[in-house]
Amino acid sequence: MKAITVVTTIFLVMLSANSWASSNLNLSRSNANIYREIPDAAVTTASVNLAGTGETELVYNTPAKGDFILTQLCASPDAPSGIRLDATGLGSIAQTGGISCITFSPGVSIPKGSAVSCTTLAPVLAGTPPPSASDATAAIAASYFCTISGLQTTK
Repeated sequence: MKAITVVTTIFLVMLSANSWASSNLNLSRSNANIYREIPDAAVTTASVNLAGTGETELVYNTPAKGDFILTQLCASPDAPSGIRLDATGLGSIAQTGGISCITFSPGVSIPKGSAVSCTTLAPVLAGTPPPSASDATAAIAASYFCTISGLQTTK
C-alpha cells in the first residue's frame, strides 16, 4: 500500500509540474512576443537587370506608408567588382563581390519613400592600363542581375 501511495504521489507531482511549465511557456508575454509574426506584412521581392559596368538601376521604391525590412540581396557573382545596393536616406548598404547572396539578420529598415538602387561596379586596380576596345565591348555585352527581398508592412 505504501508503494502505491509513493508512486501515485510521484505521478501527481510530475503531472502538475509538467502542466505548470507548459502553461508558463505558452502564457508568458515575452515568449508570445518572440514567436509572434509581423502583422500585416507581405514578403516583397524586386529584381532588375543591369547591362555592363557602371550602370545604376532602380530596383524598388519603398512606399510612403509602412515599413520595408530588407532581408536579402542577391546579385550576379560574376560582376567584375560586385554590385552595390544603395537606398536614399541610408547611402550604401552592401556590396557583393564574388558571392551571390547577402542575408541581413534580423534585417535592415529602409526609410519610407526611399529609392533602392543597384549599381554594377567597374574594377579599379592601381597601375593597370586602361581597358582595350575588346574589353569595353565585352563589358557592354555583359548582363547582370540584382534582386532584393524583404517584408513590406501595410500600416
